[in-house]
Amino acid sequence: MEWRDKVIKEVFNGDVPRFEQAYQTMADEARSKAVSWEDLSLSATVLPDLVQKGKTAIEYYLGYLPDESVTIRFEPFLRSLIQQKDAGIIPYREYTKLAEEHIRLIRNEDVKHNLMDDYDQELYESYHSGYVPFGAAAKQRIIDMLGYAPELKHSLVAEMWVRTILASDTIKLPDEMSPIDYKALTLIRYREILLSKGKLAADFWPLLNCDPLVRASYYGDS
Repeated sequence: MEWRDKVIKEVFNGDVPRFEQAYQTMADEARSKAVSWEDLSLSATVLPDLVQKGKTAIEYYLGYLPDESVTIRFEPFLRSLIQQKDAGIIPYREYTKLAEEHIRLIRNEDVKHNLMDDYDQELYESYHSGYVPFGAAAKQRIIDMLGYAPELKHSLVAEMWVRTILASDTIKLPDEMSPIDYKALTLIRYREILLSKGKLAADFWPLLNCDPLVRASYYGDS
């Protein structure tokens, strides 16, 4: 029996369409994480001594560091901004403006898997059945960090992701806001703006640390 037939029979109970959908999803995810040779070459040769400073800048503005398959295309330009800032070629205020704009592109790339008008029924069913013991804790953590309870159509993917983290034996989340929380809240805030104001508004929406709503709720800004 070929591996395909074996998987369909043993894992998907003979459901061919469900297997094909799952296979396509995995293939799409693999393609999305593929890094071109050109990106690798640029990343290795453009200001390699500033690699860590570039990653630190990304994490500073986003609150977390996305997968390298997301950031690698954007890092060389960011390093050049850092070099120009360090050399005094551009003033710090201009650097921060340009860095925020560039890192916003990274944010937009990192959330592009979450742009659908609504989640499909299967995902809602998974939400109600997966890691259920951690569901309430995940939702409450998001509410505490965000300052309000988001609609499920905005937070479903983020909540499910936080559930998997809480269920892990190797990661213990601190009481304060962590990179996990920053990523979850980024997914939610981008999606809220996307569905209420459109993609252009979402793409230009401030990074989470600069988002006035999040700052007001978490940092107590007035």
